[in-house]
Amino acid sequence: MKKIAYLTTQFPVLSETFVGNEIRAIQRLKHDVELVTFERSFGPAQEDDLLLLEKLFILKNVSTINALSSMLFSPFGLHSAMQFVNQQTRLPKRSLLWYGAKLAAHVKKTNCQHIHAHFGLASTATAIVAARLAGVSVSFTCHGYDMYLSPADLALKLQSANFTVAVCDAMQQDMLSLSPDSNIIRVRCGVDVSQLDDKMPVPNYASQRLLYLGRLSATKGVSVLIEALSIMPTEQRPFIDVVGDGPLKSALVESCEQHGLTDWIRFLGPKPATWLGQYYSDYRALVAPFVITPEGVQDTGPLVIKEAMMYSLPILTTDVSSCREMLVDRHNKMADLGIMVKWGDPMALSKGLLKMMAYSPETLKSMGEIGHQYLRSHFVIDDQVKHLSNAFENS
Repeated sequence: MKKIAYLTTQFPVLSETFVGNEIRAIQRLKHDVELVTFERSFGPAQEDDLLLLEKLFILKNVSTINALSSMLFSPFGLHSAMQFVNQQTRLPKRSLLWYGAKLAAHVKKTNCQHIHAHFGLASTATAIVAARLAGVSVSFTCHGYDMYLSPADLALKLQSANFTVAVCDAMQQDMLSLSPDSNIIRVRCGVDVSQLDDKMPVPNYASQRLLYLGRLSATKGVSVLIEALSIMPTEQRPFIDVVGDGPLKSALVESCEQHGLTDWIRFLGPKPATWLGQYYSDYRALVAPFVITPEGVQDTGPLVIKEAMMYSLPILTTDVSSCREMLVDRHNKMADLGIMVKWGDPMALSKGLLKMMAYSPETLKSMGEIGHQYLRSHFVIDDQVKHLSNAFENS
């Protein structure tokens, strides 16, 4: 199996669980992995990702002489790399070539045969330059904002990579519209079910408490959730725990106070990935009120829904395209694992909340079981990364 160099902008990042999950799954398929990053993050991190720090390599630690040597290794490679560099419009060209040379030197030193980057921004541009200098294949994964909010020379990158990974069908089609001849494969973000056992408790389907879990950012729809709760009759409101952090936290806390909802909504802050496995049984269901921003940005494969299904939590979510792709079949029918309402509509969400709270524990238990089996059929990470591994091997 090929040895893969993984390049990230920062590592570890608490909210980017998909990167570490993918690396561990690729390693289970017997790929050796060299993890490289521009910057080692010292903020909160997932426990499993901290274990990967033992082999984390910081790109700036490549010596000047080794970087220069990698540029001179192949005149053809340097010419090819410079062609790509000179077509960039969003990155400093000298810096891009220099860091590409550093990565190429490390790739050759560690005998990597393929480079894979996450996010189609500077990390991907650097990976493409390095691959041309080192004479290896290259690929990258887009996740959302790098595709829809701030794409940077994305069509050029799609054309320059051996293949690109889209995390959902809609993204794959959007990439093909940008670059019809590019090799775009779909690999869904999955979850690791190996941690589960038959003795785990079931959720408390009689609980009056719902869970929101995720970043507090524009695509997540927490502001709509607050508005939906505010228009519900006081005696019918559920309690909601909001787990996560992000740029909108202060504004959301203030909005909650202005709507008089502090007795119903608790902000619990960021938690490690292991938190859900410890506390899911306190909750009736997950609420995931995703929206599409005015700029057209949306979540592209919400991992939290899959994590909730892993623990048999029913789902209340919205009809953004990524959720429809995950949960709605070709007959336009959602699996009986929860409720889907119109995105960005507080009234529709409030009705969904009322409906979720009205279901009997027996109905919710059935939903949870259906969701769990649905997850195992579609979103187990070890099944998904086999497609990625095959693409690595065939590049």
